[in-house]
Amino acid sequence: MSGEHPNALAYRRTADAFRSADQVALATLIAIDVVWHVPGTHPMAGDIRGRDQLVAWLTQLRAKGFWLTEHDVLGNDEHVCALSIMGAQRNGVDVQTRVVSVFHYREGEQLERWFYPEDCAAWDQIFAE
Repeated sequence: MSGEHPNALAYRRTADAFRSADQVALATLIAIDVVWHVPGTHPMAGDIRGRDQLVAWLTQLRAKGFWLTEHDVLGNDEHVCALSIMGAQRNGVDVQTRVVSVFHYREGEQLERWFYPEDCAAWDQIFAE
């Protein structure tokens, strides 16, 4: 991680805060007016608008056995690209897919996120009921 752009480091701190359910850290790393664009045909797809709504969405996702690991994170003054593996493991579900996420950052805070999963069927299963 040494030598990474500050926005790439901010993304890594955000992912770690999600994994540890650290709501305080998430509030310092995600803009109040954040927007996440979540693709798919699953019930959690669509635009998630605002930090409070995103934190609630993430809490719901964590309850579904969601996990993620980063392969690589690249950043500059405005954008971050994270190459990840995302999945879910819960009763009757053990699925994963590679995902490219593109973020817009403003003053060190995550402002917007787009997800591009490799396997859309696996992606939908991650979020299924």
